[in-house]
Amino acid sequence: MKNIFTIILLGLLLLNADQTWAVQSTIRVVVYGDSLTSGYELQPEQAFPARLYRKLRENGFTNVEVVNMSVPGQTTAGGFEHISSVIDAHPDIVILQLGYNDAIRGIRIETINHNLGSIMGQLSSKQILTVLVGVRAPANMGVDYAGQLEAMYRSLAALYKAYLYPDALDIIYGRQEMNLADGLHPNARGVETMVEYMYPLIDSVVRWKWQVLQQQRDYEEQQQLQQQENLSNR
Repeated sequence: MKNIFTIILLGLLLLNADQTWAVQSTIRVVVYGDSLTSGYELQPEQAFPARLYRKLRENGFTNVEVVNMSVPGQTTAGGFEHISSVIDAHPDIVILQLGYNDAIRGIRIETINHNLGSIMGQLSSKQILTVLVGVRAPANMGVDYAGQLEAMYRSLAALYKAYLYPDALDIIYGRQEMNLADGLHPNARGVETMVEYMYPLIDSVVRWKWQVLQQQRDYEEQQQLQQQENLSNR
């Protein structure tokens, strides 16, 4: 009877461990931004999250999912107001791309800083890795405002130990062939270019998270073996 009980217990331990790893082995990336990453006026498969997912798959990440939680018109204040919905999605990594709508409205840098800092603080408290994507201030806001905005993104990334991509639209600014007719939002080609230039940073973050999960799996396997050994020696 003792041997039968031991076998059943070992089976339950292994089953629970496998189920735990099945959940943990999928890396969930949430893209949380505004119309620059939501797929504004594009087909769903042309949006930044969908293109990023395809790029990750092409590079061998079969265990990654990318969730689009970007909202056209979203400000940093709105982003902070709804951050709980992002946390409830249980992401491993959040690509945080907010500030564009604040900048074109001339919102004070201190206000943008407070809102983004509040968002990043909550993500950090949940041990969620953050890729902070900055934006360039409109030319009509002046050099001082632009410089302060750029410095703010750098400072926030350093403070919350986030990965920084300084300018979401850096490579496509002013290039008609990469923008919609409004000259403000990326078209399908523009989105693909954004993904190409941003990908090396995102790739490194996903690889780091994967290594952490691998180490966790190795540790769990060692614990399983130790439990089996302890049970067999009883």
